[in-house]
Amino acid sequence: MIKVAECVICGSSIRNQRAAMVAPFLAQRIWNRRAFAVQLASCASCEFEFFNPRLEFGDEKRLYSAYRSEEYQRMRHASEPWYTTKFNESLSNEAAWQNRKRRLEPLLHDLLSNKRIESVLDFGGDRGELTTFLFPQAKRFVYDISGVETLPGVIALHSEEECRQHPFDLIVTSNLLEHVGFPRQLMQPITAIASPGTLVFHEVPFELSGGFMTMAKRIAQLAVLGVARPGVAVSLLKPGGLHIMHEHVNYFSSKSLDALMQQTGWKVLASGKYGLGDSSWSAQMLWTLAERESESKA
Repeated sequence: MIKVAECVICGSSIRNQRAAMVAPFLAQRIWNRRAFAVQLASCASCEFEFFNPRLEFGDEKRLYSAYRSEEYQRMRHASEPWYTTKFNESLSNEAAWQNRKRRLEPLLHDLLSNKRIESVLDFGGDRGELTTFLFPQAKRFVYDISGVETLPGVIALHSEEECRQHPFDLIVTSNLLEHVGFPRQLMQPITAIASPGTLVFHEVPFELSGGFMTMAKRIAQLAVLGVARPGVAVSLLKPGGLHIMHEHVNYFSSKSLDALMQQTGWKVLASGKYGLGDSSWSAQMLWTLAERESESKA
């Protein structure tokens, strides 16, 4: 882990840092240790919030190797009893992807109606589900450090160098940027892969670190742990126990997501937010569509 003194998106000063804790599962899987204290920082300029210190690439690789495999599920269930085999499978089953398609398809149709999308790279896209559901007629590629087997029709690329050997009309990342310690560093290979005029579409969860839904979920989880895993619950009964650094190590706003694009050589064309359900309480996603500029700032 690396502690930083400035925003990892825009480089501005950190406004404040609050007490937080690393989730027991994360601490065990990456460092083979118990939950420990970190801080939750916020940027005064771009409104980005993030846990500090930051995950390094080696930390991320240990966490996401064989992601959501049986071994991953068993380890996570040991400290999170709600993370059952059924729940693990529900995150990427047919019904979940059909819902994502229903939400995203009209949005992308409007955004890309005057664009020719013949080749798509899903960067960090697991098995390539997103492009399979949304761009079935395009030539589809995926690059992911997990090493999982891709879906039929999706071409797996195994290195950034291999990615650079193919031209792409569109690069997509979905539920990726909230997981990485240094988003600007992640954008460097994406920018290098792209050509001037290549489009990128990012989407991330819209979460508020101190929002009602976030706090309600943490309190409910602590209550469950108190009954099912009392030893794990005790490890979190410390200052910052409601601000948990889990797989989502970043909280993006529209401003910080657009700032990331502007800082790394991309021109923002459009950005917004959409819901994953039909009610006002449904989870929401932030998105941005940007075009690669001729000169990179990454």
